[in-house]
Amino acid sequence: MAKKVTPDPPKSKTDFLSEDALLHRRAIDYYLKASAPDAPIFILNDNLSFEDALAHAADLLHCAVETAHGSGEVMKAPQRAVMHLVEMAKGVVDQALACTQPR
Repeated sequence: MAKKVTPDPPKSKTDFLSEDALLHRRAIDYYLKASAPDAPIFILNDNLSFEDALAHAADLLHCAVETAHGSGEVMKAPQRAVMHLVEMAKGVVDQALACTQPR
C-alpha cells in the first residue's frame, strides 16, 4: 500500500461537537435572539426653545469644565487642549445666552 502524500484537511469546529451539543446550540440561538436596540438615553425635545437650548448647552459645558478641572493634574497635552476647547465653547455659548437676555 502506498503512503498518502497529502494530509487530510483539518476538521471543522462542528466535527468536534456532539449531536447533543449542536442541538443545544441551535436551541440557544433560537431562544436568545438579538433583541431590539435600546431606546436612546438622551433625546432632544423638539419643542425646546433657542434660549433653553443655549442654557442647557451652557450647563453641560460647565459640567464638562468642572470635570476636566478635577482631573487637571494628570492630564496630558491633548487632554488639556480638549479642556481648553470646551472652555472656549462654554464662553461662546455664555455670550450667546447673554445676547438673548433683555438688557
